[in-house]
Amino acid sequence: MKEQTFFDVVIGYYSANAWLRRLIYCAVVLLAALLISVIVRAVIRSYIGKRGGRNLRADTVAKLLGSVVSVIVWFLAAIQILTVGFGMDVTSIIAAAGVLGVAVGFGAQTMVKDVITGFFILFENQFSVGEQVTVDAFNGTVEELGLRSTKIRGENGDLLIIPNGSITRVVNHSRV
Repeated sequence: MKEQTFFDVVIGYYSANAWLRRLIYCAVVLLAALLISVIVRAVIRSYIGKRGGRNLRADTVAKLLGSVVSVIVWFLAAIQILTVGFGMDVTSIIAAAGVLGVAVGFGAQTMVKDVITGFFILFENQFSVGEQVTVDAFNGTVEELGLRSTKIRGENGDLLIIPNGSITRVVNHSRV
């Protein structure tokens, strides 16, 4: 008797045509997700680039929106592949992801606060890289401005790294 290979078992479980159709469907979904992700990121970059010019704030907002869109597109593609491609029931996976999201949300509350505050610092253009600022009681020049933290070089050479959620008061000395 001939020994069965993995392929023989798979072919025995699914008919050859059904297996090929599922494989093609998965490839089409992955290709569509890639195309949608790339096109939407390009549209966001061109739209924000036209409206905001080339600056740190516009680049950060474009990257943030592009990342959010990519995560959503790839999540939906994964759900489609699991549901249609492999015939799995994904309701329990989605429910578990929701519960996990709530748990991570409570655990990462400070980080989320930092990112939201950083987004508003960039969106409202409160200060930019190279400007002289006083944050709370610290004077210096903004060296780096990100969504999660801000780096300020003090007059004595010290580098202060501040989580954006901790910034309560800013005086911008570069804008009179």
